[in-house]
Amino acid sequence: MQRVEIFRFDAKRDVLAYFKPYFLEISDFANLNELFAHVKSIDPYFSPFEGFVKVNGVVVSTAQPLANLAQKFGSELCIAPLDEKRAVLDLAINDDDFWAKFEPFASFCKRADKELYASFKPYFYADFVREYEPNFIGAAAIMLAHHLYKNEKNDEILKLVGAKNGVLIACELNDLLFEGSEKYTEAIDFFKEILGIKAAQKHENELEKIEKLSKFKEFKIAIKDKLPANLSDFRANFIELDLKIPCGYDLLKVDEELACKLASDTIFAAFDSGADFLLALNEAQFYMFDALSAKLSKICGRDLDGFYILRQSELIALANGDTPQSLSEHRLKVRLV
Repeated sequence: MQRVEIFRFDAKRDVLAYFKPYFLEISDFANLNELFAHVKSIDPYFSPFEGFVKVNGVVVSTAQPLANLAQKFGSELCIAPLDEKRAVLDLAINDDDFWAKFEPFASFCKRADKELYASFKPYFYADFVREYEPNFIGAAAIMLAHHLYKNEKNDEILKLVGAKNGVLIACELNDLLFEGSEKYTEAIDFFKEILGIKAAQKHENELEKIEKLSKFKEFKIAIKDKLPANLSDFRANFIELDLKIPCGYDLLKVDEELACKLASDTIFAAFDSGADFLLALNEAQFYMFDALSAKLSKICGRDLDGFYILRQSELIALANGDTPQSLSEHRLKVRLV
């Protein structure tokens, strides 16, 4: 039996939402639609839902084979609506915010275009930028604009997408959509090329170079992303935050406030995790979390007492018995005792 938690809330009756656990054999069901039908049979107050939901934080179609979900997420599934704050009845939501972002494009669209926009709802609710910047044009609108502009170049469409709260602050959704994220990346890159904006740099991850961490066996090390397979032997030392937001570095020049909000959420998630320090996976992360640490503290109104950041190269050097000169240059002072 596997544990499946499903979000429950009735806006007409409930004050607070909650996740209700069910113990089921996931392999008994072809997809979430079948699983929901079964839950309804044993829990008559549950309202089945077809469309898209979030499973373990990732947007998924309820028609997606459960075998695929089990392969990606393992045996425990946490199923939530696309936006918990907009839930009206269990997994169903009020999507007025989604349709509001369509209005600027309505004059360019035929009925088929509006139907196409409707199909982009998973992109809209998978995206995290809208939660930090309410005026963001929205991932679904960028997808629609990509379709419209390719078919008929329109300066008005380009003006909408190229504005301050348009594609300039758009971020990839690779870890937030079960499938189809590459289409959004294609749309972002398409408009950035037209607007003459350089694509985001790919920052090297050196974790694969770590061979031993015996000197850090007493430390708890926060890591923003998932731990590479080569470090599985050291898993007890690491706290995987598994955050699906970027560090913010690539947004600094276009929206410093948004960039710092993203970075502050990450560094304080690490701080609150009980870790001794946060491991920066590249220089971009180190700059955001250490060089800008005073600004991030100010945004949150909190201090980072005793907390610090280590580069991967510094962790490797320390593990090998060396003391990097760069430690003295940190804004957040390194304390290894």
